[in-house]
Amino acid sequence: MNVGWKLLKGKHSYGKVLELQEYLVKNRRTNTFLLLEHSPTYTVGRRIKEYDSKDLIALGAEFYSTKRGGEITFHGPGQLVGYPILNLTEFNLGVRDYICTIQNMVIDTCKEFGIKAKSTEHTGIWIDDRKIAAIGIQVQRHITSHGFALNCNTDLQWFEHIVPCGLKDKSVTSVSKETGKNVSVEQVLPVLLDCFGKRFRTSVVPLKDLNYSLDSEIENYLK
Repeated sequence: MNVGWKLLKGKHSYGKVLELQEYLVKNRRTNTFLLLEHSPTYTVGRRIKEYDSKDLIALGAEFYSTKRGGEITFHGPGQLVGYPILNLTEFNLGVRDYICTIQNMVIDTCKEFGIKAKSTEHTGIWIDDRKIAAIGIQVQRHITSHGFALNCNTDLQWFEHIVPCGLKDKSVTSVSKETGKNVSVEQVLPVLLDCFGKRFRTSVVPLKDLNYSLDSEIENYLK
């Protein structure tokens, strides 16, 4: 079984990519793994019914309420965001197993950079009380959407305006902060793809090689 990965170059509006995810879920033909960086955006998950977003929007960020799990988080430049659009039945995975596989894939990626990360009772991936990656998914009729966000060389000051995932006594970190080096999204991407393939026991190939027409559709959708 193959998964087609697609890097969306540049910085992308959360709303536009959300529409793309919904389109791919509704018209799924190929297991697809979208990878990208968002322009500055705050999102809240299903647990939060109302949120006063005026101050966040005033910072120059977008704001969206979503159907993913979790509470509030930030997406922006320097953060590698992954949205797997997969049919879980083809991987023989239930929702809980899928979440664990995503968690372990991110942990494996961190390990490749010498970072000892782990999952806890809280959502996301952690180094002690510092959160390095957010995870929030949605599953509709066995098809996944939303996903994870791994801080590579993100400007962590954006997180100072919120309480990430509602945990007041925790902080946020990045691959760059933990290693003391400037580690970019471009450096993390091939490592993460390798870890994804191993954890999902699948071949991860460029989407254009797997389904050229779908790759072209995505390019046109984002224009």
